[in-house]
Amino acid sequence: MEDIQAPPIGTKGTVRGVDDIGSIMVSWDNGSSLSVVYGEDFCRRVSDESES
Repeated sequence: MEDIQAPPIGTKGTVRGVDDIGSIMVSWDNGSSLSVVYGEDFCRRVSDESES
């Protein structure tokens, strides 16, 4: 993310939804709630350790 308030690379979070313009709303594990902007930022899904 190109944002001064962006969480450090590798920070995990929980997706809370998607807004009207396609940004992914995330509650980051470090307490931040900055959204991931479609076409600008990069994120990926990681498996939950409790999933088999």
